[in-house]
Amino acid sequence: MIRSTEHAFEIIDTQLKGIPYEAIDFLRNWENSEELRKKLVFAFTNAYNGEAYYSDEYRVMLPAPLWYCIVAEKHLSEELFEPLLELFTVEEDWDLMNEQAVYLAGLLARKYPEQFVGKVLDFIEENIKSDNKKPYLYCFEALYYAADEQFDRIHSILDRDNFHWVDHYIRVLGDLQRNDTLQKFKEILPKFEGKHTAIELQYYIDVMEGKVSDFQKGTAFCEMRDAEWKNHYQQMEHIFASSESPVEQGTKINRNDPCPCGSGKKYKQCCLKNMS
Repeated sequence: MIRSTEHAFEIIDTQLKGIPYEAIDFLRNWENSEELRKKLVFAFTNAYNGEAYYSDEYRVMLPAPLWYCIVAEKHLSEELFEPLLELFTVEEDWDLMNEQAVYLAGLLARKYPEQFVGKVLDFIEENIKSDNKKPYLYCFEALYYAADEQFDRIHSILDRDNFHWVDHYIRVLGDLQRNDTLQKFKEILPKFEGKHTAIELQYYIDVMEGKVSDFQKGTAFCEMRDAEWKNHYQQMEHIFASSESPVEQGTKINRNDPCPCGSGKKYKQCCLKNMS
């Protein structure tokens, strides 16, 4: 039985095998204290920091940051904006953390649409300016909750050079099915002539003009996944069943990418949806 926040922290910070359900639930149901907020910010900031979450005993990285990301679902705050977004610019690759971070990006955008989406747009523009190829595409999830007045700025990002994730950006905007997006797509189509981006643009232009009959309008991942976190993670218990680190989970699959099962559908509309 969990006796205090400190006890829950100790369990999460040291447990390698299994999922610490009781400790996670205890913190999710705890009051939103400064102590807990600081712990969450620390976990986000140091998710891939070997000095913070490395087990000398097992010589592997501990999964504690993932558990704190689950706790954060019930303790959303503006303090999480920057440390969450920074998770999308690290070289390390951990699919479960990426997925959970995308889920949180949707929750934050839904709760703080103006503030968080604005921060995301700042973040995207900064990464484009620095010619960054790191996986900041995961923050695009927030655009599902953008306000009408933010779309002039959202569309203007399509005019930027060195935008390495422009195809993924187009897919999210295409999901939203806005008339002003249709006009923007038509406007920039000639700029990408002869490139794969032009194929993406033309597809969504056809969708928005009613020429594609089997299109399924996308929704934010936080609307698709089971709201009960245990139902989602119980399907992954085998990953945490051994004393080997679960941190490295192979190649990332973006929710808008073709599903690796070969169905021809997007990952979010196929295997990812079935996992929810």
